[in-house]
Amino acid sequence: MTNPSNYTSQIAIPLPSDEVLKEVIGENYNSAKVLNVIKMMAGTEDMFEAATGFIKAMFQAKGVDPRIREMIMLRAAKVLNSPYEWQANAILARNVGLSEEEIESAASDGPVANVDPRYVLVCKATDELSTRATLSDETLAELLGDFGEVVSRKYILIIGWFNLLSRFLNGCRVPLETTDKFGNNTSPLS
Repeated sequence: MTNPSNYTSQIAIPLPSDEVLKEVIGENYNSAKVLNVIKMMAGTEDMFEAATGFIKAMFQAKGVDPRIREMIMLRAAKVLNSPYEWQANAILARNVGLSEEEIESAASDGPVANVDPRYVLVCKATDELSTRATLSDETLAELLGDFGEVVSRKYILIIGWFNLLSRFLNGCRVPLETTDKFGNNTSPLS
């Protein structure tokens, strides 16, 4: 088991200035509380509202078990070697009730095993979508059997979103958080 490694590159896109962040996020912007991922997204200016709207949708989706959502996020972070995503979601995972053993299983170098079969299944789906850009018929049939059509679509969309987010974080090289901005929150927008 290995967690995602820290960035090794020399160049990064800097976080926007507090002045820009206040302009995009609003007058209630508080540098000490806003996560670096949100700051970097605010640097996209006109795309910020849509991006945070999608985050809200991921964390408020009806029928989505927050623990399963967190297993997807952790597994995407592992497969895509996204250190920021891992750091943030390991905390959020604890906050929604995942155990240390379950969190560690998401960092498995091979297939996830020895945890709730639903976690194993969504991690398998995350592995497949993250590395092959599709699901095997077997995995899709299992998702449909376990979660039904609507929630299966939601989990697939969540996997896709967190693939996109991990790539955004890695591409910009969003700096890891150096203070606890999460507390007991279960969403990055709390």
